[in-house]
Amino acid sequence: MTRRPNIVTIIADHVAFAGHYDQARYPYRWPELEKIAAQGAWCDRAYAITPICTPSRASFLTGKRADKHGLRWNSEYPIPYNRRDFREGERLYADHLAAAGYDNYYFGKWHCGVDKTAQDFGITGWSLPEYGNLYASDAYKDYLKRLGEDQPTCRIEHHLLRPELNGTDVLMDPDEPWDFMDGAGVLSGPADVHEQFFVANMACDALADLKDRDQPFSMVISLWGPHHPYYPSQEFADLVNPADIPPYPSFDENLDDKPWRYRIQRDLRCQHRAFERWPDWTTWQTVMARCYASGLQTDAAIGRVAQTLDDLGLADDTLFIVTADHGDGIAAHGAGWDKYSAFPEEVGRVPLVLRQRGRIAAGVRLDTPVSLLDVTATMLEAAGAKPSGPEPLDGDSLFDLISGKTTRDHLICDHFGHSGDISFQKILYHQGWKYVAVWGDEDELYCLDDDPFEMTCRLDDPTTADRQQLMRGMIIDHLESGRADRQKRHPIEFWEAGIVFSSPEWPREETLLLYKLKVQNGAKV
Repeated sequence: MTRRPNIVTIIADHVAFAGHYDQARYPYRWPELEKIAAQGAWCDRAYAITPICTPSRASFLTGKRADKHGLRWNSEYPIPYNRRDFREGERLYADHLAAAGYDNYYFGKWHCGVDKTAQDFGITGWSLPEYGNLYASDAYKDYLKRLGEDQPTCRIEHHLLRPELNGTDVLMDPDEPWDFMDGAGVLSGPADVHEQFFVANMACDALADLKDRDQPFSMVISLWGPHHPYYPSQEFADLVNPADIPPYPSFDENLDDKPWRYRIQRDLRCQHRAFERWPDWTTWQTVMARCYASGLQTDAAIGRVAQTLDDLGLADDTLFIVTADHGDGIAAHGAGWDKYSAFPEEVGRVPLVLRQRGRIAAGVRLDTPVSLLDVTATMLEAAGAKPSGPEPLDGDSLFDLISGKTTRDHLICDHFGHSGDISFQKILYHQGWKYVAVWGDEDELYCLDDDPFEMTCRLDDPTTADRQQLMRGMIIDHLESGRADRQKRHPIEFWEAGIVFSSPEWPREETLLLYKLKVQNGAKV
């Protein structure tokens, strides 16, 4: 019997990718990621199924959509039914792999609940509850002692919400992980004191301990970056000259033709327009340079793991996956920051590279729309693991898509807003077009092939009427199927305003969105 592969998955956090990576206007590419992709497959149209940390990571861990695993917003937000961990009995990818004979390891950011970490789910390794205060953790301080380094400081060049910090040095030992979150600057000390190398080095040490094991293993390496704050080490900051970065195409977009949820992000949450913070591109150039440098430092940490697999002789027996939990809205659509309450490509698209020598041909480019749900299914198929439990996985293995044995013509993603600030959205990708259906705001339609930066909504274009009808119909079918399946498993219902809704586990907005789409398509409801 052929030995089943080890599975090593790196998931970065919050990557400026769509609209930034490999664009003609500026040569921003990750050399280590490119090397791995050249030996395997690059998925050109990969998406977070929900573009916010907790729901995206929870979907990756379970292989299920948020309406099944129940974590719809970041766990720190005090939204009803939100301050919780996974439901009792929820099965994660590691449960299925363990049943197939795998030892499972997890190092790094967790951010899937309030009190528990990966170790509470029987996974060996290290993580912190909620977002995780890495620089203040005991594990990081012990790491610094082994390196012979002091706690690093950071020179903050620009801070979005606390401009009094501009030009100051702060000790990276915060009381809360987001004390210096919304900023850009440079971290002091050698590159190894950076959070990306802290996690990568911890994982590499564990790989060295596993290299002679006969039993296959899985390892998830979950990086905290390149999520803001953008504080790269000096050697990576030196790789990007701020003056060379031209304005982002939608930086000056006035949002007059955009739904109001875009303004939530720009005007109400970030406030820099209302208070004239960061108004000009010269300031943004420094911020963008630190963002890109943080990406390059993330890439170097990924490369260190890849090199370790090679050095230990593990590369030929390992399915190696590199991806991210979601994208980054930095500088896009009127100079935004962070994730969005909307679902522009900048926050939805993620890098996704897979390598398994002997199974995935080198240099493959996959143009099919895929998601992190498919990554989970791929890990399980590689292990020969059979998912068990009452709820099926929502993704498909990527092996047959990569080899061309099967095809897929569409993908539907979800969005619940950044922090409960906008109603439910379903996002459909089909034949180069994107339809965003929303309860509580206006829909959107874009031809991504012609308009990759989503500058022109085509809803009012009469030539798109048939396409709109078709795409709304596809979302209706998806909603009806999910609703029927959900109510089989959670049949409790209540009445409100004459409409039947299911229990709070089932977002009532989905029912309202379903009715809205049916009305738009001319049905009587």
